[in-house]
This record gives sequence, structure tokens and C-alpha cells, in this order.
Amino acid sequence: MRGRRELLLKEVVDQYIRTLSPISSRGLIEEYGHSFSSATVRNELAALERGGYLFKPYPSAGRVPTKAGYRFFAEWLLELAELQERPQRLPVEPPEIAPQQLPDLLRRTALLLASMTGQLGFVLAPPVETLRLGGLVMRRLAPGTVLVVVLSELGVVESRVLELERDLGIEELDEVERVLAGRVQGLRLEELSRLGVLDVEGWHDPTVSAAVELLKGLSAKELRRRLYAEGLAQLLEGMRYQRPEDVLERICGLLRVLEDERGFAAALEMMRRGRRGLLAHVGDETVDELAEFSVITTSFFGDSGVLGVIGPLWLDYARAFSALRYVAGRLDAILVFSNRVQEVEQ
Repeated sequence: MRGRRELLLKEVVDQYIRTLSPISSRGLIEEYGHSFSSATVRNELAALERGGYLFKPYPSAGRVPTKAGYRFFAEWLLELAELQERPQRLPVEPPEIAPQQLPDLLRRTALLLASMTGQLGFVLAPPVETLRLGGLVMRRLAPGTVLVVVLSELGVVESRVLELERDLGIEELDEVERVLAGRVQGLRLEELSRLGVLDVEGWHDPTVSAAVELLKGLSAKELRRRLYAEGLAQLLEGMRYQRPEDVLERICGLLRVLEDERGFAAALEMMRRGRRGLLAHVGDETVDELAEFSVITTSFFGDSGVLGVIGPLWLDYARAFSALRYVAGRLDAILVFSNRVQEVEQ
């Protein structure tokens, strides 16, 4: 689709996003100052309706974009975004985010996305088991019970309380921590299960053997990939013109999806299909509960984490694209800086 018809489709979607009212041929001419006649515009809109890009909610009304129309508009904006060196249409500069523990940082990032876009913002953290280890702390809680805290390269804290086959005293536990400190640094958590078959100094020493079993037990636990979502109130505000029963059904479905962190992560992987960078998923039917939403996503920290915005089909795509590109760039800069600081301090 090229030329006048493409231009009119972009204008219909743009005007509908701003007004949430059906768009007439006269409204387009008045808004955009076209030189061609109302009859020409009506014919083009009728062709777009036959093509599945527009529809009439009732016979005498103007036209409203379909999922295909929103999808075309979003893909066009993505092409423009790829040509721009810097994101445009950004709101006022948000407050500085200082390096900190990752959970709080990612929660604040989701809140920042929600405030910048007026939609639901989310951050899916990188899989814990794929991060490199940066530190290890062991503390005796009771006879035969030890708290193991593992720090990743990003400062993520993963902790487990483990039961031992035999009790370790405080001094012995300190020795365990010392022996393994240099050995596990740089490994990924998913690699700990294979630690026993690697060359570990003092393998036959009971202390080292106990330490390795501790770490193997930790890696065998089911690890949670954390999801941080903020801005449900903003999303509801943007859907206020829909029928209440439709809003309730769609929001309940969305909440079910977000509560299942593992399932939501798998859904995002299917939607992104291994592609990198900024993507628009408009009415994607990969997950039934997301079929009436637009999900805009981008990756961070080497494509291992995902930032996103969820909104109605008529969300402000340009604003969402700009916000995601901007926040992803800042988050990557913070994480890289934090990681370098840790390396210097060790």
C-alpha cells in the first residue's frame, strides 16, 4: 500500500488515537488540509475498510482502525524510530536513578515507564541462572541449617536456606566460603550443578565437599524470573471509554497473565521470536488474554531482559517507542556502570 491511501490510513489512526472518536472524510480534510475532494477521501476510506484496516461501528458513523490498521501504523512508526539517532517526543526529564540493588531498580524502572507513557509499564529481569556469579555469603542459622546468599554480576541477591547432612561450625563455614569464593566467581548459576566434576582444589576435604553440595543444591532449586509491573491505574484510565464489562474481562485476563511470571516470560519469548531491539505486538494472539492489547517491548542487558509497555490498541505508539528506547538506554548504562564498579571494588 502506497501513496494517498497509505497517508489517509496513517491520519485516521493518528486522529483516532488522539480523539477516540470515529473519523469522517470531512474531519480528515479539515484536520490535515487535503486538497482532494471528500468523494476521493470516502472512496479511499472505503477501500481501506474492504482491506480490513478500518471499520464502521455503525452505518452512519465515521471509521475506526482495526488491529490491522493499528499494526500498520505501529510498524510505520518503528521504521521511523530506526532512522532516528535519538528518541523524540520525550516528556520532562525524569529524576536520576542511582545504582542500587537490582529488584528496587527494576521496580522503579517499571514505574518510570508507566509515568512516561500513561500505560502499564513492566520489566522482566534477566534469568537468574544465566547471570555470572559475583560473590557468595554463607551464614549458620542453626545446627545443620545454613543461609546461602549468592550475588550475581548485577547485584541480584538470590538466597536459600539449606539443610545439611552434617552440622558445620562457624569457623568451618567461614573456611567453606573462603575456599569457594575464588572458584565460583564468573560461573553462571546454571553451571553450579556441574561443579562437582570440575577440578576443585581440596575436593576430598569434607569442608569443600560440603560447600560444593550446598551450591549444587542451590542450583537445583527452581529459580524465579522476576517480573515488575506498575501502572494498572493508568491503563484503566485509558480504557474508560470501553464498555465496563469488556474492560473487566480484559483486565482480569491481563492480571492472570502477569501473575504467572514464568508463563508471561515464555509468552514474550514467543512474541519476540528471537528478534532484537524495539518491537510492537499489536493485538498479538499468541496469548488470548493479550489479543486486545498492544504490547511494546525492547531488550536490555545484552537481550537477556525485557522492558515493555502494555496499553489499549489505540495507545500513543510514538510516545511508547520513545520512552522505551530512552529508558532501555539509561538502564543499560546504569547496569554497566554498576558492574564496572563491582569489578573495581573486588
